[in-house]
Amino acid sequence: MENSKRFAHLLNVDIFHDLPADFRKGFLDSCSCHFYETPTIVLMQGEPSPGLYLVAHGGLDIVYLGAEGQRTFLMFGDVGRSVGETECISGHACAATCETQPNTTLLFCPEPQLLGHLSNLRFVRNLMAAIQGKLLLGNYLRHIDLNVTTDKRLCGYLLTLSRDGTKIHNTQSALAGILGCSRQSINRELGKLRDRGLVSVEKGVIEILDREKMQQFVDH
Repeated sequence: MENSKRFAHLLNVDIFHDLPADFRKGFLDSCSCHFYETPTIVLMQGEPSPGLYLVAHGGLDIVYLGAEGQRTFLMFGDVGRSVGETECISGHACAATCETQPNTTLLFCPEPQLLGHLSNLRFVRNLMAAIQGKLLLGNYLRHIDLNVTTDKRLCGYLLTLSRDGTKIHNTQSALAGILGCSRQSINRELGKLRDRGLVSVEKGVIEILDREKMQQFVDH
């Protein structure tokens, strides 16, 4: 089945904003489709990017690797997120590592095809807008890392990790690694959020029950 039919939801992602239907369809159908059952690194920090990856299902963890192997979570790449295009176009090495979450499907547009699409100025502008969106998200996560309490930081990251829905499949251990605290602290804070009616926690799945109220909690 053609990618544009199998993943019709991708026809409306931000990088295709205001582009003709034939461009969107042609772009998706020209991509190769890759399924990752287990976590797999698709872009490695410090190495070249072979093209653009577009998340069709699942998600990506985008992390910065320290000199001694420390992993710092930067952001989550949800459905519709593209990665690798900036480094591919600029010819620079990847600024971070991108690792798939379990059962993730990515569409891949290799460098020659990606560069060919740059003749469309609207597509270029959409790519620049996507980069600006990543900067804004990075700024937000940096802000909550430095300026809010652990419970609000947890809420901020949960909101980010659930941008494509309400359910988060990260384990408490993974969240502890992202926030840089103990699993016991995460369990304690999740319990408080559950008592406030903001989340439910069941069988390793965290569900956001009231996004608006949670965002208000983070902001005030």
